Amino acid sequence: MDTTTQVLAILTLLLGLVMTTIVPQFIRRRRDVLRLRPQAAYASLDLVTAQAVESGQTVLVGMGSTGIGGETTALALAVEAVAYQTLIRAAFGDRSPVITVSDATGLALAQDAARRAYRYHGAIAPRGTARWLPAGPRSLAYAAAMTAYISGDGAQAQVLVGRFGTELALMGEASVRRGGTVIAASDQLDGQAVAYAFSKHALIGEEIFQASAYLSESAVRRGEAVAVDALRWILIVAIILLAASRILNTGG
Repeated sequence: MDTTTQVLAILTLLLGLVMTTIVPQFIRRRRDVLRLRPQAAYASLDLVTAQAVESGQTVLVGMGSTGIGGETTALALAVEAVAYQTLIRAAFGDRSPVITVSDATGLALAQDAARRAYRYHGAIAPRGTARWLPAGPRSLAYAAAMTAYISGDGAQAQVLVGRFGTELALMGEASVRRGGTVIAASDQLDGQAVAYAFSKHALIGEEIFQASAYLSESAVRRGEAVAVDALRWILIVAIILLAASRILNTGG
């Protein structure tokens, strides 16, 4: 690693440390200083869940094969935040929302999201709000069960965020055929491609991890989201400067 690369790497790390430490605290004190960039999926969640509640339809949340204790732990925690914020908005309807997961270790997270969402409204989560479906990555049994929920329970709103593969197409097709609305995202490339095709408002990349920033009143979470966006641009500039430096040195 040459000197220029070392300097840029050190500066990027220092800026990253400063941004992630100072920006959230600054925004917590002055919330209106910086605004989050628009995010259509999170912005549409209130309307999607409200329409389902008003029409007496079930709101269906799918976490896929995310669980804790393995490589999907960080994703599972992020997906729980999405599920929690969705259930808060749907927990007061005539029909209880349903949250499903196909990894047994993720069931505890699903149950906790349901419990906290109903406690937010001063109520107790009904039995069966969190459900485990047949396990396994890319589980066709899970996709078949979810398709049955969409068809049988009249679930017009689906939030399918987690680890999904191409089996997500079965759920998306069932929803679109019945005029439902899908908000979807996956950490798998093939699953994300399907999510983008079927969802009017797909989440992409690190946007899965920003649910608390967009859907809650936490100023610290908003600050973290702003810091991540700023770091993205800092990294882009650093890469451009490094590439330009290499080109100039080569040319010289």
